[in-house]
Amino acid sequence: MASRPTPTYAQAVAPSAKGKKGCQARSPVSASSVAFASGEAFTKSPPPLPQAVRRFFASRTTFEPHPEALKIAAHFPDIAASVLREANCSLPLSFTCTVNDKGSGSLLGTNLHTPASAYTPYFPPLTLRLNKAFPVGNSPWDLFKPTPNETQLLIHSIPLAFLSSDDVQLFPSLHESIRNARGVSILSSRYLNPDPESRDQKSATSVVVTVALPDAFAMLPSINLFSRNRRVEQMFSSSKNSQCKKCWKFSHISTRCPSILPVCPFCSLAHTKAEHRCPNPSCPKGGNLRPVLACCPSSMACCPNCQEEHSARSKDCPSRPNATPEAPELQPQQTQDSMDPAEDQAGPSTVLRPAPGAPPHTPSAPVLPRDAPPARHRAQRTITVTDLAPRESGDESLDSDSSEGSAH
Repeated sequence: MASRPTPTYAQAVAPSAKGKKGCQARSPVSASSVAFASGEAFTKSPPPLPQAVRRFFASRTTFEPHPEALKIAAHFPDIAASVLREANCSLPLSFTCTVNDKGSGSLLGTNLHTPASAYTPYFPPLTLRLNKAFPVGNSPWDLFKPTPNETQLLIHSIPLAFLSSDDVQLFPSLHESIRNARGVSILSSRYLNPDPESRDQKSATSVVVTVALPDAFAMLPSINLFSRNRRVEQMFSSSKNSQCKKCWKFSHISTRCPSILPVCPFCSLAHTKAEHRCPNPSCPKGGNLRPVLACCPSSMACCPNCQEEHSARSKDCPSRPNATPEAPELQPQQTQDSMDPAEDQAGPSTVLRPAPGAPPHTPSAPVLPRDAPPARHRAQRTITVTDLAPRESGDESLDSDSSEGSAH
């Protein structure tokens, strides 16, 4: 049998005209095709901005409902657009408007890439036109301002030996390490557990850092600090007035609800509000087709908290705590201006998710218990979204203070 001739180097590197069996020969990559592909990569649009970055609001001097809230929400976007057009503004002119139950009005830019701060020079004329179009007597609207877009994150299981016991020195010790790890500059920091004596009884602790909302995505779900992977999660707040949207009880939020099944706020049965239907196929109010409260005698209202004939959200419910403003479920936190950034449900949500391509998290400490005990220092407590994985045995030595924290 004749041996096959050994190919030369030129023959080996030359493109084959036949290619593999059953496949067409690949054409060589040219410089023009590489340049075209590179150009396409650079023309991709930036990621959309969160709602909190695109919203600005005006609060009233006294917090009370406005009698024309629906009219303001319907017509002020067009009024604001005319004000900006008169000012020869080149920014997008499309907005949605919301007026909450405290009388604060907000404008949300529908352009996903224009921040609210871009409209700052036009806040005075917008406020003036709002007060002229919808006068409110002795409680006018204050100057428009961007919605606070900061959020707080919890970093767990940091050994106390690596941190300063002085709260003032905590910030510089964390700021440099976090900036080196993720390129994020934190705005403030504090211990989750404010009691130094209680912290000293454990070997590790949790800290709360404040960052700009866009920077928070770069830190989730974990960060490498002091040569170990540390779990990071968004911090939530609740008070005795917070009402869970899953079981509809008070003093906690849905992300910390101990109930396994949802509860209907209309009839107290084990289904969501969206699934509520009247069993009467000829319901006069159409309750057999959509959720309707007390639509007919076949579907009577039943509050899951007091068992009386009203919705769980009724302000007259005897189980409802005495009124103080309800704490927000999501960060960024409200300020004393009483603007609720989460009221407008149009557009992308501001719930923080791990950044794409983030490294998988391997816990270096045991997960937190599901139910945190009540805070001892203040009436309002801080709680977190916890991991549902069971605690592994033998991991009790390095525990954080997450279950002992209180709102600060």
